[in-house]
Amino acid sequence: MDMKINKETLRRERELRAWTQSHLAEVADLSMRTVQRIERTGDASMESAGALAAALNLELVVLIQPPVVADQPIHAKPLRYKLWGAIGLLGSTIVALGWWSNAVAEQVMVSLSIETPDKVYSDMMLLNEIGKESEIELDNQFRMVFNTQRQGEHLLITTKIYNFVENEYRLFSNPGMQVADREPASMIVTFPDGQRINLQLEADF
Repeated sequence: MDMKINKETLRRERELRAWTQSHLAEVADLSMRTVQRIERTGDASMESAGALAAALNLELVVLIQPPVVADQPIHAKPLRYKLWGAIGLLGSTIVALGWWSNAVAEQVMVSLSIETPDKVYSDMMLLNEIGKESEIELDNQFRMVFNTQRQGEHLLITTKIYNFVENEYRLFSNPGMQVADREPASMIVTFPDGQRINLQLEADF
């Protein structure tokens, strides 16, 4: 049976954990397409909704879309109740504006495909707030930290690439590239041991 969940709440809870859609899908044992569809439409089966709630360590009720309440008859209230109601509404508006100013921070969605000698990692999605770092870690092999900066109509993407050596990550490369909006770009990175990875990405900003 399908149900409606609050897609904004789902997206916010995922981003609070700095998880990609791919990582959430893996933890919830769902397909990437299922997670993308639920975040886009809010439509989910009971099983999928339960899996997402469990993966995020939330009660299912937190993710459920609240029902639309039908209009109720309006009853006249004494002036003092109207005054307190107005004060409460003003306070709520101030809080909402404060939240909105943080929520509208400019973000960029980066689609990633990483080809290594042993494996191809595709359909990876990284949500990055411009000017801040985001991170991807792959199978205890290497870690990539991304930072984005506006440069006119383009975006400068800089990366820190760490190799997993002797049970720890060590920085060995710090490449960067300038990309256009929704235009594919790629770079090849050579590891200290001579192995090479091909990084392909597309940024939507």
